[in-house]
Amino acid sequence: MLSVTRSASAPNFSVRSVVTYSSTSHFEANHSVSDSPFSEVDRFVEAATSINRFPKRRKLSSCIFRTYVCLLLVIQVILASLQWLGSTYRWKPQLSAANRGLSVLLLLISWINLTLAFMGFRRLQFTFPLNWIVFGCIFESLTLLVVCLHILEQDLTWPFVLIGIGVLVVYTLLGLWVPGFLTANLWILILASIVVFLVSTVALSVRLQMRYYVPASVCLVFFGPWTMYNSQKLFLHHKRSGYVAHQYLEASAKMFINYAFTVSGIIFAHRFSVDTLDAHS
Repeated sequence: MLSVTRSASAPNFSVRSVVTYSSTSHFEANHSVSDSPFSEVDRFVEAATSINRFPKRRKLSSCIFRTYVCLLLVIQVILASLQWLGSTYRWKPQLSAANRGLSVLLLLISWINLTLAFMGFRRLQFTFPLNWIVFGCIFESLTLLVVCLHILEQDLTWPFVLIGIGVLVVYTLLGLWVPGFLTANLWILILASIVVFLVSTVALSVRLQMRYYVPASVCLVFFGPWTMYNSQKLFLHHKRSGYVAHQYLEASAKMFINYAFTVSGIIFAHRFSVDTLDAHS
């Protein structure tokens, strides 16, 4: 057979070149070394521009947050109740039919102030002291609104105020606990249904007058569950999305709105039942 002769200078492709592999590794190592300064710069820029580098807002503990909300709510309830009772028992303007335009004007101004306060509350809740100004505007506007709604009949008396405070306290305590096998909304519906059934049964058995039954039903069906919802949102973080640490003004304002609407709604329900349902009895 003929044998193939190979020159000494010709490369042998049948054998793996160790030099080629080592040279490639050497090239990759040199490439990584050459890129290392750029990688360091990239990591420095990323760390410097990361959002974690910004200073975090000082957070309140849940206990301090709830204490702020409850303290502000107590102050609002006391001041509003004193204004309502003072306007009924101490300040008794003789409003005739000709002067009802003034009452309507005050009502319109209070609604405008309340609307502007709600519009600016979300945008100004971070800024001091504008957040407190908006908070005070909400409180005084709603207090004045309740006075204007009941100043002609002079029926904003102390029994309705005490009932409103009782509904606020009782349903706030009921909102502190939710059974583990139920959701928060379902627990509110079940509890409201049971209470309404029991109260209706007792009212029918004792032949309770409509002037008492209608306000009680309004509280049990609407204002009580509303108060319970606000309480669950404030105290139960695992059941509802709670407030952020800087929203204690918003939480207390919502609970006071619930209290003011409860008092005013009870008065309207009592007046309606007296004038319409019990008028023929």
